Amino acid sequence: MKTTGRSIDSKAVLEPKPVVRKWEVTNSLLRTVLVTSLGSIQYGYVIWVVYSPVLLMEDMGNAAKNPGEQQYLLFMLGLAISLFPIGGLTGALIAGVMVDEYGRKGALLINCFCSMVSSMFMVCATVVQAFLFTMVSRFIVGITIGIFSIVVPLYLIEISPLNMRGAIGMLPHFFLAVGVLLAQLLSFPEMLGNEEDWPILTSVPGILALFQTIVVPSFPESPRYLLIQKNDEEKAMLALQKLRHNEDVQEEIEELQQEKMAEKTEKSMNSLKLLCFPSLRWQVLSVIILMCGQQLSGVNAVYFYTERIYLSTGTDLNNVPYIRVASSVAIITAVFVGIFYIDSMGRKFLLLLGFGMCTILCIVLTMNLELQGDALWMSYVNAFLINIFLMGHAVGPSALPNLIIAEIFLQSSRSSAYVVGGFVHWFLNFFSIVTFLNIQKYIGFFSFLICCPICAATFFFILKMIPETAHQTFLEIRKQLPIYVAQRQITKMERMPRRNTRRALGEGQNPV
Repeated sequence: MKTTGRSIDSKAVLEPKPVVRKWEVTNSLLRTVLVTSLGSIQYGYVIWVVYSPVLLMEDMGNAAKNPGEQQYLLFMLGLAISLFPIGGLTGALIAGVMVDEYGRKGALLINCFCSMVSSMFMVCATVVQAFLFTMVSRFIVGITIGIFSIVVPLYLIEISPLNMRGAIGMLPHFFLAVGVLLAQLLSFPEMLGNEEDWPILTSVPGILALFQTIVVPSFPESPRYLLIQKNDEEKAMLALQKLRHNEDVQEEIEELQQEKMAEKTEKSMNSLKLLCFPSLRWQVLSVIILMCGQQLSGVNAVYFYTERIYLSTGTDLNNVPYIRVASSVAIITAVFVGIFYIDSMGRKFLLLLGFGMCTILCIVLTMNLELQGDALWMSYVNAFLINIFLMGHAVGPSALPNLIIAEIFLQSSRSSAYVVGGFVHWFLNFFSIVTFLNIQKYIGFFSFLICCPICAATFFFILKMIPETAHQTFLEIRKQLPIYVAQRQITKMERMPRRNTRRALGEGQNPV
């Protein structure tokens, strides 16, 4: 076994690594990235508007016009909240078919039209003030956001050069946080957060989508999609030349040709086939674990207690929105710093940093929240810790799973992997929203302790099983994965005889 382990190591070390050209940011790439990222801004904006306490109370006011009791209103509140992630789940399932049938750019353009329609529904819901209309609009908006959550990172990562893939892969979450901040600013009563201006407030995503609809047709399609899935090398070369502002893109074309040859067994892949495909089972398991860790890390509990902790410091209720804005700025700053360091520090480091911080802070917040009533200064400490939690979560668990999914799958199976990840993401988002309020009612602050072992388990899975993927092509990562997993299995098997020997010696037996 040891000999096998050394042979794998030497093969991995001695294999020559190709020199990859370091591309610079071109005007075409920058324009494509920024306009495409408007989809992520809509994502963040809609999340805040849909879950905004002000708009939820307005919805309940519409529901209250119907005869009923408090239980009926609570049921309607739960329905109003849950329909959005159900729509997101539906959109994630649809997105896989769209990106393979119409291309990455085509799917983005179609969803921009859908976003304008869903925005019109939201505007009509605020004007008509019919509760049923509000429910339908939330579901439709959820579908468009579910599609954006897959199409935007998939398109951006596939058009990005190797030396910028990590930074560009984090941009969707950066602009999502910008969208949340934009919604918070516009939701102030002095801006659009009043009854008269609610139609304008809910129309902002439609305006952004209209701008995208005008500009996106001029963008190139994903070169990887064109060459590997559509077998059109000429269009793929033209797309690369446009993105790189350089005629000499033969090196990247050769890389795409090699990837096309390597993934012949994965052609015509869909999500159901992917779940049953033996050679990709480890990658699928990694996607599911990363998404479970992301959604069950305690971030929903943190958002639930944020306002209570701010109020416990003696802050006036009217000033809480301003503190939320400051918190969003801190999150944006953390992601911005992560963008600069992700390619030098690596994906694995940032993931471990984020999940490690969440694990520790889940324990610390449980103790501090229990002691908060005995000491006023503890409220300030908790307010600080909550923002540290959100910043750590934003840098790792929130921003990086979509990038890891793109890097550990090849072209033909990548969209199906995003569908699996999107399904888990939106299902757990719905599940945590529905169950958390009931769990919190019974165990209170100790709900963080449920999330702590999940964060810890995800941390150790990443530490042991997820390889570093920075500065490697998709094909190099695919070749590395079996070697990395085999090394882990060999190490585990080598430890077993030692463990058995120590156990035998401890019992006074002959180990032979």
